[in-house]
Amino acid sequence: MEAWVRFSAQSQARERLLRAAQYACVLAGAALSRSGGSSGTLSRLQQLEAHLSLGRKLLRLGGSAEALGGAQRSLHLPDPVLRFCLTLSHLNRALFLACDNVLWAGKSGVLPGLAMEKWSQRSFRYYLFALVVNLSRDAYELRLLLERAGAARKRGRSSESPAQPLGQGRLQQLRLQLQLQLHLLLQVLRDNPPLLLDLLRNACDLVIPLERLGLCRSSPAVVGLCGLSSSLLSIITILHPWLKLKPYFSWDFLGFWGVLAPLEVPFPSFLTLWSHRVPALDPTKDINSQNVVFPIDFSRNFREKNRG
Repeated sequence: MEAWVRFSAQSQARERLLRAAQYACVLAGAALSRSGGSSGTLSRLQQLEAHLSLGRKLLRLGGSAEALGGAQRSLHLPDPVLRFCLTLSHLNRALFLACDNVLWAGKSGVLPGLAMEKWSQRSFRYYLFALVVNLSRDAYELRLLLERAGAARKRGRSSESPAQPLGQGRLQQLRLQLQLQLHLLLQVLRDNPPLLLDLLRNACDLVIPLERLGLCRSSPAVVGLCGLSSSLLSIITILHPWLKLKPYFSWDFLGFWGVLAPLEVPFPSFLTLWSHRVPALDPTKDINSQNVVFPIDFSRNFREKNRG
């Protein structure tokens, strides 16, 4: 009960619940129209969907300021690619929410002469840009994790790598390499559930603006299923905050910890990256000899100190 109270107290959680109900109505309406449901039931579902959509717009009032704050915070990220992607994503989201607020004013009667279709197309265009940038960020973080997992596998098998058979064909080698890459990809996604959930959520959300802008024709059932799936994934990340994808932690402070190591200052073990605890390091040993793979590289200062 206490968990539900904390969940329902968040405006984002209430908006996600309304979004899940809205796309559930879309999916139910598509199923009823295919099975020959009554026109009255379909009309009530469409009215309920419209009311839920308007309620979501009301809950998103003022969200542009929060998105601009997120863009300002992301400017301080050390990684230039993440800094660019997250800043651009927050700016596009701020513009999307601003257009969404204008749409709410038009649908609620505050701006009766508003060109609804024009503002709707504009808002979905900004929403599409934000999703494309989010998927680019997911692809970048996935590439980083694949590179580090591949490097760790090569280091682990360098001393016991078997010789390649002489009669092995090039096609068979290519097939084996593809199988290894696929296995590595699945292992990385399995070991990093926040990245997997964010990738699935953005991929599902991408269908909605593509369909609304006419760039990709799909059935209402597909739109309803994708919207419902992404809403449920968002609710899961709200219920379990550790599943929310966060920018990679800046490890520049490790150079400062290396300076304090002779004073026997312990490494802050409470810091976590996603669900995995940061492994403890011995500053008197080489980093490469400790078999520790981090999601991002250390600062150059910290590496030079520990190698010497």
